[in-house]
Amino acid sequence: MMRSLYAAVSGLKGNQTYMDVIGNNIANVNTTGFKASNVTFQDMLSQTLQGASSPSGTQGGTNPMQVGLGVGVGSISTNFTDGSTQSTGISTNLAISGDGFFVVGTPTNQMYTRSGDFTTDQQGNFVNSAGYSVLGWPADASGVVDTTQPISALQIPVGSTMPAKVSTTITLAGNLNASATALDPAAVAADAAVVATDATTAVTEATNAVTAANTLKAEADAAVAAASAGAPLTAALAAQAAANDALTAANDALTAANDALTAANAAKTAADALVAGTGTAAEALTAANASATAATTAKTKAAAVVTAATAAAAAATASAAVTGADGTTTGNVVTAAGNFSAVAGTAVTAATTLSDATSTAVTSATAAANNDSAQPISYDLYDTQGNKYTLTGSITKTGVNTWTFTPSSTIIGGTDGKTVVANVSGGSSTIKFNADGTFDTSTVFNALTIDPTGGPYEGAGAFTVQPSGSTMTQNGSDSTAKISNTDGYAAGTLNGKTISSTGEIIGSFTNGRTQAIGRVALAVFNNPDGLLSAGGNLYTKTTNSGEAQIGSAGTGGRGTFTPGSLEMSNVDLAQQFTNMIVAQRAFQANSKIITTDDNMLEELVNLKR
Repeated sequence: MMRSLYAAVSGLKGNQTYMDVIGNNIANVNTTGFKASNVTFQDMLSQTLQGASSPSGTQGGTNPMQVGLGVGVGSISTNFTDGSTQSTGISTNLAISGDGFFVVGTPTNQMYTRSGDFTTDQQGNFVNSAGYSVLGWPADASGVVDTTQPISALQIPVGSTMPAKVSTTITLAGNLNASATALDPAAVAADAAVVATDATTAVTEATNAVTAANTLKAEADAAVAAASAGAPLTAALAAQAAANDALTAANDALTAANDALTAANAAKTAADALVAGTGTAAEALTAANASATAATTAKTKAAAVVTAATAAAAAATASAAVTGADGTTTGNVVTAAGNFSAVAGTAVTAATTLSDATSTAVTSATAAANNDSAQPISYDLYDTQGNKYTLTGSITKTGVNTWTFTPSSTIIGGTDGKTVVANVSGGSSTIKFNADGTFDTSTVFNALTIDPTGGPYEGAGAFTVQPSGSTMTQNGSDSTAKISNTDGYAAGTLNGKTISSTGEIIGSFTNGRTQAIGRVALAVFNNPDGLLSAGGNLYTKTTNSGEAQIGSAGTGGRGTFTPGSLEMSNVDLAQQFTNMIVAQRAFQANSKIITTDDNMLEELVNLKR
């Protein structure tokens, strides 16, 4: 009877412990990162009343007879399953999905937690709500994080700066329209404004290599300026009859089959004054400056070729004549005098109508244009001081599966309103594609050197960028090619931060760049149940938990982060209330044993009466 009393007392104690654990679980139902505990019971030693006996020849064996002496708490374990995730909108809050623990404290005194309620203090230290530093791997000056190094306290210093980086590469990407028409390489390669008598709005993007569809007007103060020295200017020149007379066709039909053509004049680099007149030019004359020795040279209709002597914006004119095989002149000498304006890439032919030179100049104009073969590009480059230069140019189709990347010869840049002009050298590059539209790896891009010129505000010195474009394509879709990236940038100041799912702290800078500041570490244990709760949502290792295995999120089963969120308690209230009922009834039952034993003892005492 005394055994049952003590067994009941052990039951009361065990279930009281059970209620204590249940109460703690319910109390922490809203604690960030809290993990519920669970109690298991085990029986205590039993008193053996009779041992077991083995069977004999005439009698079977007997089992032992034992009386249990009560119950004890077998274990109080922690349920480390993930709690639900609640969004907070705070960029420095982190929730773990997986088995990992945050590491806080110091490198020599580490503690572990599932609560990711982090922030930065006055000095930029990355800390938890109790002020313990969050440990991880700080990035170096270039933003590289080395996770093979020991962990240390993370910092996100307010006002930290990113130094400028000079551009050394540019990347061309996107598609080029395979159905675009290749430009005639003999077209005018000049920078000039379009001047048309029937237009209303000015067009000055001369570098877009468009084809004009308007009439041209001759002006005394306009000029065809070659984009570079030696660029061919192609124009069909009408015969000149007399001053102020209309331009009329002169000897436009070349029908002789066996006459030789010789050049009457060499190419000229200076212009004669244009005699005013109106009218429609005839067929183009045979090429000026052409030469032939055979008497059976075939006749072709061509335009007079004018070669600019310099890249300066000076007028370029030419004269041409057709002579017979015997040296006699069979056609009038045609002289183009004066200056006229034309769009880059325009071929002025005999079908072009020249307006009266005495009419009023048009200062605003638009031109119908076909731009399907030229893709304009623009991108910002930076020197070592962070000065920005805007590189412009175009990618123009010049043949079957062949395009030409042509950068501008000068670019304008500067910082804080200080204009810097830089010369661009290196020339154009031919981009080739395979028949299936993929990039031809035999393409070689010429390096471009940007050299700021003299002046009150010079740049930081010459720098070279290397273009590339291995991801470019050529198919029937619209052209989308552009310079997609450069490795250079201006200096910037930290003005924001985010944390990725791998724990990388990424800083945003005023120059539009982002760079890694550090990475948050995670620890896992062979036996997380062996960790010792230290209060404040913290755990410490024990001899049975094993050493912390520290690494990056997403590796070794450590789990990943949910930025801007916190992990809630994993306490299940329904389960806890059920456990409470079970514990209460068990406690009542053990109490009943004691009262019943008391009644039995009372009856025993009363036997003496």
